[in-house]
Amino acid sequence: MAWLVNEFNAKVERIRQLMAKEQSQGILITTQSNFLWLTGGRPYINTAVEKACAELLVTKQNVYLITNNIEGQRLVMEEIAGLPIEKITYHWWNPQGVQEKIKECVGEGRVLVDGNLGMQFTRLRWDLTNDEQERFRDTGSCIGKILDQVAEQIQPGNTELQIAGMIRRGAFEYGVNANVALVAVDDRTKLYRHPVPTEKQLQQYAMLVIAGEKHGLYASATRLVHFGEIPVDLEKRFQAVLQVDAAYLYSTMPGNKLNEVFQQGVEAYASAGFSEEWIHHHQGGMAGYSSREIKGDMFATETVKAGQAYAWNPTIAGVKSEDTFIVGNHGLELITVSTKFPVVAVEHKGMIFNRTGILVR
Repeated sequence: MAWLVNEFNAKVERIRQLMAKEQSQGILITTQSNFLWLTGGRPYINTAVEKACAELLVTKQNVYLITNNIEGQRLVMEEIAGLPIEKITYHWWNPQGVQEKIKECVGEGRVLVDGNLGMQFTRLRWDLTNDEQERFRDTGSCIGKILDQVAEQIQPGNTELQIAGMIRRGAFEYGVNANVALVAVDDRTKLYRHPVPTEKQLQQYAMLVIAGEKHGLYASATRLVHFGEIPVDLEKRFQAVLQVDAAYLYSTMPGNKLNEVFQQGVEAYASAGFSEEWIHHHQGGMAGYSSREIKGDMFATETVKAGQAYAWNPTIAGVKSEDTFIVGNHGLELITVSTKFPVVAVEHKGMIFNRTGILVR
């Protein structure tokens, strides 16, 4: 579904400002994420590749869809309908088709490519419009519901692969692309921070992880399910990771730099008695048209702003706390809400954060 014309035009203006800064006559958009950000259209056949199935060329006066003859009609009729974009088609068997059409549009003018511009381009996506924030709420809501559904379905004896299949089927039902669906059970939760699912069978404890895309926007969340009473050591680790999570959330306020937020998390690990655990996994960061537009670490000097989204994911071996939030002027809005899990109130420097607890079944 294409965005409204006013949103499209505002984003084209951001691109043209970058063009002026770089003294170019055009910017070619080649990636799925940037195509989706600009238009709302689904530019993919295979979601496992970064490249879009067509290109968008933004010039000083026009926006062109450069597409092979296979994809052109579908994109124009179903994906970018109503947007002021001119279609230019070449035959699918012509390996020089895109370059020939670019030359027809701008002659010998300098054209830059979004992927080569790196963060110069991706930072255009970071400040979310009101419409984007509303769409992000829908993405987050779907993620929460998917994990609620799976948490109630799983049973001892299920394999990690079967549980991952439940996540992906649930995502499909909600129109979400589950680009990441990780599952660990029992002792495997302590071994790997990115547990690609295996044939290992669930006995008592499961960690469910999803990063899913809808409307081009990625929301991430992790949920923990335990069958029977939670062991003392697991509860201790979980309470500690919640303290770290609260420290990240407390610091994710407009005006703070990401490396400052990261440092608060590192200090919280130490205060909780797990000073080395942050070393074993990235801690999350800004969310958006990528599951992490930029990760928070000691080198990240970008400033948190209202209208951005963040997903922190602190871990201690065996436990993890992860949700996605939109930053407001007066606090954080949780968008990956789960209604089937207990809520744990965590205090940090006088502020209370409601975090998702372990579901006991």
